[in-house]
Amino acid sequence: MITTKMRARLTAAVLAGTAILAPTAAYAAAPSPYAQAAAAVQRDGTLDHGKNIVSVTRWGTGRYCVRVGADIDLSKEVVQVTPWRDYNKTYGIWTPHSHCNNQINTILVAVNESDTKQAADAGFYLTIP
Repeated sequence: MITTKMRARLTAAVLAGTAILAPTAAYAAAPSPYAQAAAAVQRDGTLDHGKNIVSVTRWGTGRYCVRVGADIDLSKEVVQVTPWRDYNKTYGIWTPHSHCNNQINTILVAVNESDTKQAADAGFYLTIP
């Protein structure tokens, strides 16, 4: 049998737990922070959607040149690349690179199979915070 005192303690515990979890839930539901540039690139090199992306070119198997807006100084930025629908791959980035004509506002994204290390086409997300 639950007494009034136990019910009060249980209610207090539930409210305390809700208060602790509320900031986490609100943070998780918040929109993504703004990015200077972002791209969702399909495995064939097609730009699915993006922000401040001038062009994407598939240079060869697993090699993509992503050109960003001229207002972004890539020498001072951190570029992040993550898989999109393709896993068991490794992703690397270089800027500038000869595959992309050494353009200072272009990023080479190289994708390889994790096990064989061979170049492989794969979709990816690119973000410059």
